[in-house]
Amino acid sequence: MHKQRVLLLAVLAALSGLALAEEEPSVPPSSDGPALKGTKQAIPASDVYDLITKSETTFSALYYGRDRQEKQPNNSNGGDIRVNALNLGLNFKSGYAWNVLGFDAAAHSSIRLTKGIGFSEVLYHDYKDMSNPAEGGGGKDKSDAVLSQAAVKFRQSPDGQGFSARAGYTPISIGTMGTSGGLQSHSYRGFEGKYKLGDFEIGYGWADQFRNEWDNRFRDMTNSWEQGRSNGSAAKQVDYVNSLGLRYAPENTFIDFGVGEGKDYRRTAQIAGSYTWKLAGGDSLTGVAYYFQGKDEAQLGMKNSQTAWHTSASLAYTTGGLTVQGGLGKSHNPDGGEVNFRMTPYGNSDNRNFIQTWGQDDDFVWDGTQVVKLGVNYDFAKQGLPGFSLGASANYATGLKNPNGAPDSKAHEIDLSAGYTVQSGPLKGASIGVYPAWYRSGDFYGKRDRNDVKVIASYSKTF
Repeated sequence: MHKQRVLLLAVLAALSGLALAEEEPSVPPSSDGPALKGTKQAIPASDVYDLITKSETTFSALYYGRDRQEKQPNNSNGGDIRVNALNLGLNFKSGYAWNVLGFDAAAHSSIRLTKGIGFSEVLYHDYKDMSNPAEGGGGKDKSDAVLSQAAVKFRQSPDGQGFSARAGYTPISIGTMGTSGGLQSHSYRGFEGKYKLGDFEIGYGWADQFRNEWDNRFRDMTNSWEQGRSNGSAAKQVDYVNSLGLRYAPENTFIDFGVGEGKDYRRTAQIAGSYTWKLAGGDSLTGVAYYFQGKDEAQLGMKNSQTAWHTSASLAYTTGGLTVQGGLGKSHNPDGGEVNFRMTPYGNSDNRNFIQTWGQDDDFVWDGTQVVKLGVNYDFAKQGLPGFSLGASANYATGLKNPNGAPDSKAHEIDLSAGYTVQSGPLKGASIGVYPAWYRSGDFYGKRDRNDVKVIASYSKTF
């Protein structure tokens, strides 16, 4: 495995060099490419060599630091997270041979800079390594390097219209399947196909393996939250996940609908929509609405499960550098407590990026939750300080269901943010942000009080 990773990085570096170097041509200028074997005819370089000449390679570096303290009785480190990690990545995207066929490849290395505590979700987590007593028997975060993407791609038309497809180890974003991630994108082993006609798009995605950011390989998906990686797990395989999606996205409007299934485990459906009103003086008002539902299948999921659902909506008003937002959300999952948006318990990602009332320390999607969210953000460019921003938001939730008929709980969270993005010079695009958060759940059994702060710094360069 180590030799394969070294070879992978060498290949990516070589491809990057080919894309960057302006070497002397290996054939006379009058020829389109090297001669075909046994003939004097040249390969048409204007078509085939677009794979390399029109490729791009992106180098990325991202620092992630987090200190989360969770109050758990009789467990000093229970729920705590302390991590300092560096993620380095190479992402190669080819051009298109004959203007239709290409390939992408990406490799990432996640490096643990200091000793840590807890399941960070940004480093490879070895569930079977119990060598660190501070982890409380829950495994250990480690450094690792992975091949995160390797896929062929096809397009019918350079303008994005018509049919397009990807297959291999690839991100997929269709309907209820998504590939949100932290320091790098999660990926599937599968394929996606889309057909676009004007502002309409229909697509289908299918996969039988998945790699989370905190894993070092692609694995079969299961009905167990940790994909059967811990000792004593009795995980059963989910053969595949798949989803069908429809999208309509003209100017200022967005409607996205999807249905999905984890084979014999779970079925999901969701719809999201947004519209932006352009107001006088350059102001704008944007409304977003989202609804999701999911139900377990009896074969691998919970028998006789009820339909779980979440809905949330928001309005955001922007004037100058100021954006003010308000949102409402409600969730229902009497069988499982917290709403699960995935098509397996934990081993595959989802497309829940449309939730309008989440917080840094909680998504506020527990059974019975009714939540109000208020937020404000200011971009200081209008004040002569481009790149600087400040933000604050507050969530207040009621109705969180406790077990055994206990009274409902309340919870609230306050999130702050401060960021800067370099506007010019050799480090243009580099950014740093600080994100403090405070979550309080009172007597709620499902999640404890938390104090949290994240520091994230990133830089990328595309060649």
